[in-house]
Amino acid sequence: MLLDPQRLEGQLRDATAVDAAIRDAYLICAHAQFPDGTTVRPAGHGYIERELRFKAKGDWFRSAVLNQKWALWYFRKPALNAGLIDPGKTKERFPASEETSRGEIKLRVRSSPEAHAGLKWVGAE
Repeated sequence: MLLDPQRLEGQLRDATAVDAAIRDAYLICAHAQFPDGTTVRPAGHGYIERELRFKAKGDWFRSAVLNQKWALWYFRKPALNAGLIDPGKTKERFPASEETSRGEIKLRVRSSPEAHAGLKWVGAE
């Protein structure tokens, strides 16, 4: 469930150099529906101005960061530690994914089908 749609609108209004396909993928992530009551909150901090934070049960499990050429989808450490995401299977499913220095998995999303695939992997509609 998307929280603070006005902030999302502001993020996109200010993202004039972002490719339309990337904008669409980001919007798909923003409006995803999760069976576990996960909320999606537009956020930003420091040099990251456009981010979506996916929280469930008080934990920040996933995020998507909007860039000009892609959206970076993160499978965050709390999801990995809780066993909600299997790192090995996730890397198999998304061979282009990378592990960050913090032990999180990131994936560059460049299209709507890629956004749908990442959301489907975590049980979202």
